[in-house]
Amino acid sequence: MTPAPRKGRISDDEMHRLAGEAKDKVNLSDLIIPYTDLKPRSGKRELVGLCPFHSERTPSFEVNDTKGLYHCWGCSEAGDHFQFLIKKNGITFRKAYELLTGGTLPVVSEEERAKRKAEAEADIARRLALAQSIWASTAPLPGTVGERYVRSRGITVDLPDTVRFAMTPRWYNHETGETGRNYPAVVCAMQDRDGNVVGVQCIFLKPGGNGKYQATLRDGKQAKAKLTFGLVVGSAIRLGAPGPHVMICEGPEDGWTLFQELGGQPIMVACGTALLPRINLPECVTSVTLAGDNGEAGGKAVIKARAAYIAQGRDVSSIFPELPFKDWNDQLQRIS
Repeated sequence: MTPAPRKGRISDDEMHRLAGEAKDKVNLSDLIIPYTDLKPRSGKRELVGLCPFHSERTPSFEVNDTKGLYHCWGCSEAGDHFQFLIKKNGITFRKAYELLTGGTLPVVSEEERAKRKAEAEADIARRLALAQSIWASTAPLPGTVGERYVRSRGITVDLPDTVRFAMTPRWYNHETGETGRNYPAVVCAMQDRDGNVVGVQCIFLKPGGNGKYQATLRDGKQAKAKLTFGLVVGSAIRLGAPGPHVMICEGPEDGWTLFQELGGQPIMVACGTALLPRINLPECVTSVTLAGDNGEAGGKAVIKARAAYIAQGRDVSSIFPELPFKDWNDQLQRIS
């Protein structure tokens, strides 16, 4: 059994090592199954079920044992073994550690851990290569149907070159190498804290660029017009070079709007409510303004992001659109 952290202050590096070892030895799903049924979704380590943090009828809670992470697309709860135990049971980090190392849970073998590590590394490499290949296929936005879409959203300024255009597939089968047919898309680069392009968000468009892609799936649901590829968590769309102060928002159209309205002030786009608190900011950033959406989800996202960035030692403020507008682009276009 792994020894419990000794009493008193230990270094952050040692705590990180002990926590990592504890998580590696236990399937995250084994912690969660007592609270909700989980079923395979895609691949033997991908599981989905009803969220144990909020009431729902359609499963939106995803668990990945290989990555040791969970995420709910309904309420935006997300985290690892420790965060699940702490949030669900209202216990301390130390108590969560004791539960993970107490010998009452099924243990993952050394062979299985090595296999998972190799699978995770291969998955990261594959996703990174896909995103970078999509980005390499892009062209400047001016003169394309992508620019037509941007202008239709009330954006009149020239956007940075992190926003480009491509004809690109909506889906990829990584086992067979097959891809879907090409569609027009505004492609936004997602950069890590060092400025490397590690992901892309594609806003797929109607053929003429006069609106976002629309299609009805076999189950009757509407297909998503925005799809992200690559290493999304921690990265962000950058509009302008980050400096001591940046403004962070949830979606590209809001980012374009704020970039225009604030005269080119640096903007970072998280590409989703759940990702608002999870951007790995460059070290030069000392203060942040969170430009949230109106509504319950937007308010909760700002609260979580505020706590996350304050914990990093950064000054944090927040702003919201005028009511009754839902987001910043709606306010620009006066759509309520």
